Amino acid sequence: MDNRSNQLQQLFKEGSELLQSGNTAEALLRFQVARSIDPSNATLHLYTGAAQHDMGHYEEAIASYRIALGSAPGFGEVHNNLGNSLMAIGHFTEAADSFSRATELLPASPIPITARATALQAIGKIDEAEADCRRALILDPAFAAAHWNLALNLLLQGRYMEGWQEYEWRWQKPDFTSPCRHTDVPLWDGSPLEGRTIVLHAEQGFGDAIQFVRYAPLVAQLGGTVVIECHPQLVQLFQNVEGVHAVVPFGGPLPPFSCQTPLLSLPRIFGTTLQTIPSQCPYLFIAANYRQKWETLLSSYKVALRVGLVWAGKSYPDPLRSCQLTNLAPLVIAHNVVFYSLQLGAGSEQAGSPPSGMRLVDLTDQIYDFTDTAALIERLDLIISIDTAVAHLAGALGKPVWLLLPYAPDWRWLLERSDSPWYPTMQIFRQKLPGDWGGVIELASTHLIKSAGANKKSFEAAPKD
Repeated sequence: MDNRSNQLQQLFKEGSELLQSGNTAEALLRFQVARSIDPSNATLHLYTGAAQHDMGHYEEAIASYRIALGSAPGFGEVHNNLGNSLMAIGHFTEAADSFSRATELLPASPIPITARATALQAIGKIDEAEADCRRALILDPAFAAAHWNLALNLLLQGRYMEGWQEYEWRWQKPDFTSPCRHTDVPLWDGSPLEGRTIVLHAEQGFGDAIQFVRYAPLVAQLGGTVVIECHPQLVQLFQNVEGVHAVVPFGGPLPPFSCQTPLLSLPRIFGTTLQTIPSQCPYLFIAANYRQKWETLLSSYKVALRVGLVWAGKSYPDPLRSCQLTNLAPLVIAHNVVFYSLQLGAGSEQAGSPPSGMRLVDLTDQIYDFTDTAALIERLDLIISIDTAVAHLAGALGKPVWLLLPYAPDWRWLLERSDSPWYPTMQIFRQKLPGDWGGVIELASTHLIKSAGANKKSFEAAPKD
């Protein structure tokens, strides 16, 4: 073996080990040096693209994959990875085509056909996506990613009984966002608790915890002592949930308990269907000291219709759910409205330069946890929000909330409906075309003009299309 081959082999070995260990930047350097030595080597371009994708450099990854396909058009793994990077930038139709080619080249693998299901669902081909999930499970009945995709598909369709069962496969996914907790303690099967202590532990994001903590009173009614384990930012908020004995932050000391369950397993345990969702709101309540704080903070502002705004959320897992504050400019046409920023984290800096004519009050520097946010929401007349935890919070408080949804919605918002069976005070505004925030916000603006032209009472019932 000549020196050039030795060098390539060593660079590839080091890069692969670094990539596997999570040292992606160093891995990328090795692969880039290697492909400069052998620019026609498709495998080097594949691994370069994989490192670029992991670093969030999706356009660069796509370029690397296309170079690889130039020299090896039948390389199935490259087509699959190209699909993943196209998905990351929202090019779902192109991604589906890439996954289709990978499926042809890798007919025994459930991976590309499962990925194609995600792409098809994103462009509204719900039945085709379900079919792909089921084909993947014929290839590998234990492939957790296919079960997960099938769960999301069924729940989106409102087919809850089968969907909740498939949803349990989330814990088998290597990249699932939440750890599997308390595996040494039996899972609760829904039987009477007879005085036993049960821990209900939150998972995934804040919105998931807020949506499904509604089941805690139902658990308490079965005779147990209910302890909730959750994100620290939610501890104070959940302390007033009916039937809850104690709330403990993740990592905090728990009392002795005999059984446990994740919050998002409770719909399966209770056999929840669209007709039996526990939808009574409010189920979250605010401590008096928080109420007093926000009553005082808002007392100096003009009495007008108070509308809270949220325009951005975390880019993962859905970068397309967010918009810009400037997209909300059409709302300013409504008279006698003062807007209040509820935007925290990424995107909050936009509150410093609102659209022309928008009276935007930003008191978010006074928000320290979700109970602060809840107490502010309680003082407002309406919340207009993208799909984020604040929308769940407003709904759980029984406040009027208008939800602005992308074309491919999260499973919990179902298909086509302008209402939500989870939150009776919610009105949903859906994109008719991918990325069409203009149409969604124009529709919301029209409704806001009508509501503001009437009076605050008009917000007590969601406007109808």
